[in-house]
Amino acid sequence: MNIKDTERADRIVQVFKSTGLNQRQFAELIGVSQQLVSTVVTYSKKPNEKILFAIIDNLSEVDPLWLFTGDGESINDYVPQHVRPTPLVFHINNVVRKRFEELSGELLQKISNIETTINKDRATNLFRRIDQDNSNLKSTFRKGKNQLGS
Repeated sequence: MNIKDTERADRIVQVFKSTGLNQRQFAELIGVSQQLVSTVVTYSKKPNEKILFAIIDNLSEVDPLWLFTGDGESINDYVPQHVRPTPLVFHINNVVRKRFEELSGELLQKISNIETTINKDRATNLFRRIDQDNSNLKSTFRKGKNQLGS
């Protein structure tokens, strides 16, 4: 390995050690084989783009420029102003949004139907009570009339 590759491997080892994970866990975290991690951290193989991009893609706190060149700090303090979603993410978001709107509309309609049913039941019960009260009044009135006429 040349000096640049060794220094790049040193940076990968630094990232690996900073996670506190074992080689298998680190490999799973960044999405590469444990064998690749092992060969790089033991300096048996020079770091290739696969492991470098895997670290960049899965560990946002690692500064990509530092990882590749050694320039700057290891911690990535860059915060993008606006991250544009990939076409797939954009499509999925649209599908989810449309389905959410459909389900929301269906739910609101069901709630409205339930409210209508409850209001109809309340009205029916109210009319039933009024009829009962009227019947009771008529009965009481007849009893009173019969008592006066006797």
